[in-house]
Amino acid sequence: MSKDIGKIRNVTLAGHGNVGKTTLAEAILHKAGVIPRMGSIDQGNTVCDFDEIEKERKHSIDSALVHFDYNGTEINLLDAPGYPDFLGQALCGLASAETAVIVVSAAAGIEVNTRRMMLAAGDYGLARVVVINKIDSENIDLAGLVSGLQETFGKNLLPVNLPSDGGKSVVSCLSSPEGASVDFGDMEEAQLALTEAIVESDEDLMERYLGGETIGQEELLKGMKKAIASGSLVPIVFTAAREDVGITELMDLIVNACPSPAEGLIRKIITGEGEEKKEEPVEPKADGALIGQVFKIYSDPKSNIKYSIVRLLSGTLKSDTSFQINEERKNIRAGHLYQMFGNETKEAGEISAGQICALAKIDELQIGDMIHIGKPGRLIFPNIPEPMFSLAIEPKSRGDEQKISGALTRLSEEDKTFKVARDRQTNELVISGTGDLHLRVMLQKMEKRFKLQVTTKVPKIPYRETISAPADGHYRHKKQTGGAGQFGEVYLKVEPLERDGGFEFVDEIFGGAIPGQFLPAVEKGVKDLMEEGAVAGFPMQDIRVRVYDGKHHPVDSKEIAFRIAGKLAMKDAVMKAKPALLEPIVSIEVTVPSQYVGDITGDLSGKRGRIQGQEVLPGGMTVIKALVPLAEVAQYNSQLRSVTGGQGSYTMEFSHYDIVPPNIQQEIVKQYKPKESEEG
Repeated sequence: MSKDIGKIRNVTLAGHGNVGKTTLAEAILHKAGVIPRMGSIDQGNTVCDFDEIEKERKHSIDSALVHFDYNGTEINLLDAPGYPDFLGQALCGLASAETAVIVVSAAAGIEVNTRRMMLAAGDYGLARVVVINKIDSENIDLAGLVSGLQETFGKNLLPVNLPSDGGKSVVSCLSSPEGASVDFGDMEEAQLALTEAIVESDEDLMERYLGGETIGQEELLKGMKKAIASGSLVPIVFTAAREDVGITELMDLIVNACPSPAEGLIRKIITGEGEEKKEEPVEPKADGALIGQVFKIYSDPKSNIKYSIVRLLSGTLKSDTSFQINEERKNIRAGHLYQMFGNETKEAGEISAGQICALAKIDELQIGDMIHIGKPGRLIFPNIPEPMFSLAIEPKSRGDEQKISGALTRLSEEDKTFKVARDRQTNELVISGTGDLHLRVMLQKMEKRFKLQVTTKVPKIPYRETISAPADGHYRHKKQTGGAGQFGEVYLKVEPLERDGGFEFVDEIFGGAIPGQFLPAVEKGVKDLMEEGAVAGFPMQDIRVRVYDGKHHPVDSKEIAFRIAGKLAMKDAVMKAKPALLEPIVSIEVTVPSQYVGDITGDLSGKRGRIQGQEVLPGGMTVIKALVPLAEVAQYNSQLRSVTGGQGSYTMEFSHYDIVPPNIQQEIVKQYKPKESEEG
């Protein structure tokens, strides 16, 4: 099954949702003769949207891989989901390819994920092609869309063909006959712009062109491949996938002008950290050292077999090959190799550099991992956003806790933007993702695959407690109920530390007022209160405690007595020390069309946010940066969608803890129901 690396093309179809990527994949497969007829989203019979939830929702929720031969070239095509909630799968898919084909709807224009995937593919170093699909739609402005794309992403975006006959066909800008009729623009101007962009990427061609020589079509095509691979040219092509318009031209462009694994992005192995960090390029050749990267995990819902899908960068992989993972030394046998076609698997004898295969039942492999023989390190992977939209979940059926934990772990292996954690502070099981739709789909997957149901709620905010002033505390614990009694008395002082100063316990006892063997018990009692909180039940931080006096009894003093005395002396001091609540503050970056800037800044200010600045982007977009309390934006996904009509996006990450305003603190403290203390 190994293939000449020059005869391989690895392509990811990406873009926003509902632009026709899956239909485009169907049209390509049909044109290549792989499927007898095109399936449709409405009928639920496409190759790439095979999941039951995808059929039910009528859009992709996961990436899907197909492979086929076209004109002697093996094409591996990954159809990535387009809705922003499933961005993680699309970004991971970039690691499989040399070329990202960004699909744009002629009717909808530039959307949120158009920008995200276009920029992410460029940042990662892939060649890019823009496909304007649905050119047979009514009331469209193709000239305006092309101008918008150039304004947003650069003047190096140029049409290589133009639509003709009302979107029923396309005409090549390199090989069209003179006087060819096109639906918009000027063919001669388009030819000139494309020719100049191609020759600019090749010094020899440029010299000859400036000397007045006419560059032949075959040379221009070779030059185009170099220009696309370097990123100096991003071709725009036009299609109407349902009507089979422009499909052959797109496939020819992929084969003739897009880079092979030997010509495209060269991956690098990273070793060491900081000043010791080194990068070594991976030479893509079949007889080189074995190096590959996992870019997708897929679990077959019927067999529950875990498939790790690997892009092989160098070397040759066979079923009896043993490899290592990342920087580990443990040898793992590959076992059976498979090629994926939607949800179907076909066994492969061997796979060589540039190809893609699936390895079955290797639990150790995770997305982003490098497999290798004798080349320890890690490979660069596309940047994946940290999931910040969270829900707390509880099992509907008692006793399902362990099963749910296991199921969620499996699901998190398949999606790098889905995280599961037990919040120690609130004791809630919290799932996090890119948005509400993302989490609902993940829970739907769990219900269908593992027959487990949960209830959801907004997670508790992990507040903290601290003090604002120094104070003294005292408690005398005395208990006599027949037999041996309990006695311990503690005097201590508390004082605030700087934010994130943690906790300090200082022994200032003189003359044995509290014997040394009981001081650890006093500290335990103090820490008990630090964990439980004094005013609202949240852990305490940034406090120094000085124990300076006390009393003991030669018979009745015990560890438990001094632990209780330490805890309640601490509580006495804290309640006098102007206790305050701290709340998590997040750094948020909101990207919106510029007309919404006023609405967003006003909304964030109303959420107690502090605007940190704005950055105007090409294409009429603005990034707003702010610091906002997490409590105000925990459910920001749906709010932003409502304000911007789905055109906004955001990222946020934890910044620091800060004091809660007094009026809000009062409301939180009111809801606190303290446990009964040891004193009843």
